[in-house]
Amino acid sequence: MKRLLWFLVLVCQLVFAPLLLCAENQIPPRPTSSIYIQDQAGVLSQSTRDTISAYSAALDRKTQAQIVVLTVPSLQDQPLEDYALTVLRQWGIGDKEKNNGVLLLVAVQDRKSRIEVGYGLEGALPDGLTGRIQDEDMLPYFRQEDYDKGILNAYSTLLQTVLKEYNLSPQDLQVENKLLPQEAPNTESISPLTAGLWIMGILVLFVLDHLFLKGVLLRFLIYLLGLLVSKNGGRGGGGSGGGGGSSKSW
Repeated sequence: MKRLLWFLVLVCQLVFAPLLLCAENQIPPRPTSSIYIQDQAGVLSQSTRDTISAYSAALDRKTQAQIVVLTVPSLQDQPLEDYALTVLRQWGIGDKEKNNGVLLLVAVQDRKSRIEVGYGLEGALPDGLTGRIQDEDMLPYFRQEDYDKGILNAYSTLLQTVLKEYNLSPQDLQVENKLLPQEAPNTESISPLTAGLWIMGILVLFVLDHLFLKGVLLRFLIYLLGLLVSKNGGRGGGGSGGGGGSSKSW
């Protein structure tokens, strides 16, 4: 029986070890230079590559935050989220202590994209914002096969959002002869009057819930909030781990 068990262990090692090695090899090795832009799918112009490299290098020097753009032809059937998180960790994107790295990943043939964010920048780049950046800045151009413009637009918004977190502007990076296409989105577009009306409406709804439904609606909302918190808090990781992000397809 012991010999049979050892034989099965050996067979499992012979079968699964190559598969694990193959999976690891599907993640591009960490670049020895120009980590900020890796266009393995060959969809970016030289001008866009130079712009991303120049601004990301300047951002790194100024804040130790890193924004990296990676395009690949295909994920080779690997889950998008796992692929992006593995690249973020294995490449060591961002400062190890501050965990302030951002990865913009585009898999061209799979028609999938993801923005992976380290814990240190999760407040500046919450999941909703990274999803909106892809929806508004990238996907409309991707559907027209214009990956160059879509990626540069999204990168510009990511860069300027990260700079605001450090109370900086693109001009503070002192990058010459490289133009960014747009300003970061205004996240304070709701007027005080609109916000006040929303708050009053919610208060009225809770009063009616208390009077007629005995608080059923409130308890249900608290239950939903608990589910969301437990789901978002489930991601682990240290050092160069991921804090959040969003995935899209087109």
